[in-house]
Amino acid sequence: METFYQVFGFVAAICAGIIILAVFFTGLGYVKRAKRGFDIVKMKHFIKEGKLVNVHLNTGRIFTGLRFVGFTDASSSKDGVPFALSQMVVCETGNGARVFFKAEAVRVIEEIEDVA
Repeated sequence: METFYQVFGFVAAICAGIIILAVFFTGLGYVKRAKRGFDIVKMKHFIKEGKLVNVHLNTGRIFTGLRFVGFTDASSSKDGVPFALSQMVVCETGNGARVFFKAEAVRVIEEIEDVA
């Protein structure tokens, strides 16, 4: 009977350790997701960061003189934000305000010369 208690104690200790680690890493992941906002993906060989662009939408509206920042990452914010809002083109106005466009609403992103 003592052999049973020794083996059972060893197995119980391993199971308890696995459970504690699983709870710890689940909690850590939850805290990271809660603190994190959108990640902005920068693409090499596309449009260099900070270049002036004109954004032409499918509706025919044109936004001129914006600075291209990047794209929002769909996998970076899984909780609390609808999926449709997670795939956006991010630009910045001259005074630093960010503008988000739905990726499927953008027809053309045109790079223009920096006039300044």
